[in-house]
Amino acid sequence: MNLSHLETIRNLLAEGTTKPADCEPLLPRISGIRTVVFDVYGTLLTSGCCKKHPHAESKVDKLLPPILEGYELALPETPHSLADSLDALIEREHQAAKDRGIPYPEIDICSIWSELLHHPVGDTIEDIALQYECMTNPVWPMPGASELIADLKKKQLSLGIVSNAQFYTPLLFPALMKATLPDMGFTESLCVFSYQYGLAKPGDDLYRILKEKLAPHGISPAHVLYIGNDAHKDIHPAAKAGFRTVLFAGDAESLKRHPEKSGLLPPDAVITHLQQICQLLS
Repeated sequence: MNLSHLETIRNLLAEGTTKPADCEPLLPRISGIRTVVFDVYGTLLTSGCCKKHPHAESKVDKLLPPILEGYELALPETPHSLADSLDALIEREHQAAKDRGIPYPEIDICSIWSELLHHPVGDTIEDIALQYECMTNPVWPMPGASELIADLKKKQLSLGIVSNAQFYTPLLFPALMKATLPDMGFTESLCVFSYQYGLAKPGDDLYRILKEKLAPHGISPAHVLYIGNDAHKDIHPAAKAGFRTVLFAGDAESLKRHPEKSGLLPPDAVITHLQQICQLLS
């Protein structure tokens, strides 16, 4: 674990405010659960990308040059903003993967930054990518997250993650919650991050991979509870895979119901605070 990355996260991030969505929780008793699996952004962590920041790109273009100068790196010569140049490279990689038959690809953000700055992948590129992420997508533990995870660990339930992510995502937990995922009670083999596979949600692949990882433990999808804030990316594909599902509505700005999409499978439960999970399992 890179300790300087943890310090970067702690120095750049601060607690924000969350407000539950205006909806009634749906809290049926769900029995037979052996494993609880979470989405990260918008579920375990508040997510800045769910909020609208009209001046975020110009802010980044002002803040990033001094960071690059500290590493003796020059800004790329381009008529576009840094954010636009980065987005263009990401879109190119997405399209190339789709042309290879991957409908929902995930990129390696370090490779993108390496190409943009003409610098080999390593600690420098990782730190720049991390600082950019903290500036453009600030996160913080969702209210009740630490307490819920501790309660589920006491119940001897196995814990996992299926989430769109990059290399810095697992580092957010020791940086902000003072413990690594394994120390918190998560089973490493049940933590499925998109960047590790080049595959992203809302595709079915990450959920299929989780099913394959659960099989050696003798755990069937019907005994798994998956919690996410997005009806399209989280609930529908997880339900298709046979998991029980919970729509998290504890942060109005991160809740994505997608009423424009017909045919989405409904959640088994809807919660407005993470600790309501314990009510579902009681």
